[in-house]
Amino acid sequence: MPTTSRAFVRASIIYLALGSLLGALFLVSRWIPMGSAIAALRISHIEFLVVGWLTQLILGVAWWLFPTLTVGLRPGDPKPRRRGQAQRGSEPIFWMTFVSLNLGVLLRALFGPLFSWTKIDLFGALAGISGLFLFVAAVGFVLNTWRRVRELGRRK
Repeated sequence: MPTTSRAFVRASIIYLALGSLLGALFLVSRWIPMGSAIAALRISHIEFLVVGWLTQLILGVAWWLFPTLTVGLRPGDPKPRRRGQAQRGSEPIFWMTFVSLNLGVLLRALFGPLFSWTKIDLFGALAGISGLFLFVAAVGFVLNTWRRVRELGRRK
């Protein structure tokens, strides 16, 4: 598994742990009253599990398993050989996708509940900006993997 995919998978495992911790907190809050403020953390719980864990895991594995861009033959080798990270797409775009996705998740998970608790417009705006980071991450991933999908279709 390439280093880039491992970064996505490791981050997704961290989000799984955080989402599970919040889920356990919700279960405990059924028996031990923790106040009504705990309900605002459902935003973070869903964000951690759906975008942080599931989506990030899918993107990391897709980056690893999609067909590479080019396959070359070495003299004397009967089988094609892949040539490393460069065959997967642009690493700078990949890291921009990784950072944007994680910033989007963290901004939403932090400022969503803060806005629910305080009703301060700045927190609502920062939670909204998280959507822009998630959009940038989605566009970056599509741009970086699109050629790999198209290449596979051309060979038919």
